[in-house]
Amino acid sequence: MLKTLHVSDFGVLGDVLVDFDAGLSCLTGETGAGKSLLVDAIKLLLGARASAGDVRAGAEEAMVEAVFDLGDDQELKALFTQAGYQIDDGEVHVRRTVGADGRGRAWLQGRITTARELGNLIGRLVSVAGQHAFIGLGVPAERLAMLDAFAGVSQEVAAYKKVYSKFKQACDALEELVENQAEIAARRDYLQFVVSSFDTVDPAPGEDQSLASQAAVLENAEHLKTLATSAIAAIYEESPSAHDLLGGAVGAAREMARIDSRVAEIAGRLESVLIDLREIQRDLGSYSESIDVDPGQLQAIHDRLDALRSLARRHGGTLDAAISAAEAARAELSKMDSTTDSVEALQAKADALRSELDVLAAGLTARRTQAATKMSAEVTKVVRSLAMAGATVEIRLSPTEPAESGADRCDFAVETNPGEGWGEVASVASGGELSRITLALYAVLSKTVGTPVMVYDEIDAGVSGGVADQMGQVLNRAGKTRQVLAVTHHGQVAARADAHYLVEKATEAGRTLATIRRLDGEERVQEIARIIGGSKLTETVLKHARELVAG
Repeated sequence: MLKTLHVSDFGVLGDVLVDFDAGLSCLTGETGAGKSLLVDAIKLLLGARASAGDVRAGAEEAMVEAVFDLGDDQELKALFTQAGYQIDDGEVHVRRTVGADGRGRAWLQGRITTARELGNLIGRLVSVAGQHAFIGLGVPAERLAMLDAFAGVSQEVAAYKKVYSKFKQACDALEELVENQAEIAARRDYLQFVVSSFDTVDPAPGEDQSLASQAAVLENAEHLKTLATSAIAAIYEESPSAHDLLGGAVGAAREMARIDSRVAEIAGRLESVLIDLREIQRDLGSYSESIDVDPGQLQAIHDRLDALRSLARRHGGTLDAAISAAEAARAELSKMDSTTDSVEALQAKADALRSELDVLAAGLTARRTQAATKMSAEVTKVVRSLAMAGATVEIRLSPTEPAESGADRCDFAVETNPGEGWGEVASVASGGELSRITLALYAVLSKTVGTPVMVYDEIDAGVSGGVADQMGQVLNRAGKTRQVLAVTHHGQVAARADAHYLVEKATEAGRTLATIRRLDGEERVQEIARIIGGSKLTETVLKHARELVAG
């Protein structure tokens, strides 16, 4: 339950500290006094969006903090413990601030947290239903969620959603493959062209450089032969030849070495040079003989070079780039060749998941159908107790294609009076009837599911005094199993409260300030009389108020 709520500098709420009790607590006050601001403050603790407009004019920041008592609820304690929050005394402390610049911060158990986490955790403690809560009745997903909450099929829905997600992914992937078939075919044609043009030439790495060297030799064969002959002549044939001159140098060095041993090493080196010179001469002769002037071979090399260079220009500018492009094309083609297999595999996977999904959906439908019958009866019973004696509410299911939450559409139908025909709750019922049906739905749901704290913000809007009294009884009964906070403009509802709080606004020194205090005894009677009879508190009105409080 909500033990304490502390609000400061939030709108017209200057510094408000409220201690709440179990059961039904009602908040009353003049229109604009700040009752709904307290509800908005609670919403902040549920992770609602904060803004600079929430901050009281002239204040640095607005603050909302609360203390919740989890009692003996081990499931809730485990929820917070699993989230990393220690619960020693069964109490949960939560705080949120919003600065004048719009920036906010949140704390849970004294630790900085996020608004999202507040919503996930404190949202398990508190639910808020306002005067427009019936809007959700017009949303199929909201209606189905209500039925699922009543049916207690959260685990089944989670299992279904897990399979549905896989099914959707498989279907999306399959659709993408099928839609891209034309594009894939065009891409395959291009890749095959790349591979075909490459295979036609069939180049080897570095082949262009090797052939270019060969072509240079063949193009200059005669010149090379001439140069080789000239070099050989210079070594051996000319007078004096290089061989003769070097031979003379060797002889001189040997003579010197006989006289001075230090020259022996130099003489040896000269002898080695002479030997190298002889080998060079022989190599030059072999080289000259190897050069073959073959115009046909030269043309063949040029033709091959042209093919290699054309391939390089089309695929990256170099032969190495062309080879890499061909390898990439082969790899992509190999992957494409499995496209048909992929389509078939994806189709088979989607079909298998659809079969599994149908089984899970059928199980959900069975559970929902059973729950819908029971929920319809219970909601109808509560609605009829709220001055709609002839009304019947039916929770109806109809089959749909598998969607995120199953293969069912949920509709809330109502016949407000026998024989007048059925229609959707959100479109057939009047404002007052919608309020009653909405309250009945929440009252029924709160018996089996829901949060320990239920906040109703003018849920009784649009109803008469007699109906309001009956709605007060419903709220009072709900307060027997959980804590209920209700903002109301009906004295009949407030009279059914276990605790009554007055929100009032005053102007001091040019500033408007709202306060809240608990009413007991005669003060409570007078407030209920004010609500019923207006500003003039006649004895008749006061008597009626006392009778309401007395029950």
